[in-house]
Amino acid sequence: MSLAAIQKSANIFAMQTKMTLHGAGVYYFAVTGAKDQPIFNSVFEFEYGLNILSKVTGTRLLAYVLDDQQMQFVLRCQRDWTEVMDDIQTAFDNLHERCWHRRRQVLSDQGVVLLVDERASLVDLILQLHHSPVHGGKVADASLWPWSSDRYYREPTPPVWLDTESMLNLLVNGRRNRAQHYIDVMKAPFKPRLDLVHGSHPLYQALARDPWIDQHLKKEALIQSAYSRSDIQRLFDDACQLVARQFNLTTAELCDKMNRRRFHHLMPLVIWLLRERGVHPEAMTQLVDEDEVRLQLWLRNLPADHTRNIRDKLARQWSPAAPELAVMATAGVPETDSPETEPLATTEPETGSVTPH
Repeated sequence: MSLAAIQKSANIFAMQTKMTLHGAGVYYFAVTGAKDQPIFNSVFEFEYGLNILSKVTGTRLLAYVLDDQQMQFVLRCQRDWTEVMDDIQTAFDNLHERCWHRRRQVLSDQGVVLLVDERASLVDLILQLHHSPVHGGKVADASLWPWSSDRYYREPTPPVWLDTESMLNLLVNGRRNRAQHYIDVMKAPFKPRLDLVHGSHPLYQALARDPWIDQHLKKEALIQSAYSRSDIQRLFDDACQLVARQFNLTTAELCDKMNRRRFHHLMPLVIWLLRERGVHPEAMTQLVDEDEVRLQLWLRNLPADHTRNIRDKLARQWSPAAPELAVMATAGVPETDSPETEPLATTEPETGSVTPH
């Protein structure tokens, strides 16, 4: 990932409290306008906006619902979602400038992104998405909302730029009369089942089952296998220096296991930073002399033990992935804020699960 993409991961969609997942996959996005302004200011902009979403490099559009204040859409991404959102934001900024001859940020840096376990959640996700104009009181029937992919799911031959196959293959057994089957399902009473803000997983921003998350993490770990042991060690050292500086400590004090309260309170931040770079917990166990189960518990409890302000600040200052560490170390990374301390917990963190924010 580029430095710009890493910064996007830290800054964009800042309202999320669970850990984000990275890599290729199907993602649900919900984006609003910057500074509470509308995304679309005229009818023709909807068509231009849809054209942008349908042509993002390395993606396939599976579903969408647009209104003047919000865009909800599902994309199959061949690259990390941070890079995809960077392209979408730039395209909408350029669109606004072409339409209104003024330059401004169109899309907010806050929103929702959820990685989707297709077999478990894709059908419910798209049905819920298509029903949202009805539940929002905008129309009496989903088919009446003009800026929704629902209309194309009802057609025997949808446009080539929209992937309806992925969802319909899961919804219908067989290839005959699938559009009619979809119409019949949409006519039935519908109650939203999915939390499209926090997802269904207790730890990650995802609509997914635990085993599926494990497989995704293992796959990403294989992709990141280009990290050598020395790369991972440099990442670890870099993260330790960042966290130690944040709390006015030396790295030796941070890594001192004799002070169990401090070690178990602050070392999870180091592990979290490494995980954000795609380092699998299994590769971190020798670095901190803890087993993988303990590391996963650390990550699970992290939102309860450290404020989002601290996590966001560390993420902003966190250096890029290992191949670029040497360059960044030579050039020096300017700090945007003075160190901010956070009081340590008076007791060791509990190892139970954390209720999602």
